Amino acid sequence: MSSYWSALYADYAAPLASFLRKLTGDPEVARELVQETFVRAIRTGREAEVRSGRAWLFRIAGNLARDHERRRHVLRFVPFTGREPDPTGIDPDADLVHRALRQLPTTLSRTLLLHYDAGFSRREIADMDGVTEEAVKARLARGRQAFAQAFERVGGDLR
Repeated sequence: MSSYWSALYADYAAPLASFLRKLTGDPEVARELVQETFVRAIRTGREAEVRSGRAWLFRIAGNLARDHERRRHVLRFVPFTGREPDPTGIDPDADLVHRALRQLPTTLSRTLLLHYDAGFSRREIADMDGVTEEAVKARLARGRQAFAQAFERVGGDLR
C-alpha cells in the first residue's frame, strides 16, 4: 500500500467506522464496510485524481452502507438474521439512536450523520451526493423531524 493510502487509512478509518456504525447499528458490519471502502478506493487507482480524500471515502462508505441495507431488507424473511441483541449489552441511549436511525430512509440517516456526526458542510454533502445544497438542507430538515419521531417511537425521550 502506498504512503498515500496509508495516510488516508490512518486519517479516516476511525471516523468512517464511527459513521458506518451509526448508520448500520452494527460494529462488525461497520468494520467490514470500512475495509471494503478502502478496497474499492484502492482498486480505482486514481490517487492522483482525488481532490478530497475525506469526502470521496465517505461517499464510497455511504454507498456501501446503502447497498448493505438493501440486501438486509431483501433477506428479512430469514428467521435468524445475525442481528440479535449483543449479549454484552450496549449503551441504551446509543441503541435507541441506532434503532431510530435505522427507521429512517437511508438518504436521510446518511445525510444527518454526514453533517452532524462527521462534520461535513451542506456543500460537501451536496457534492458527494450530486444534488443541490438546497436538497441537502431539505434532507436535514426532514431528517431531524423524522429522527425525533422515530426516536420517540423506539422509547427515547427528547425532553
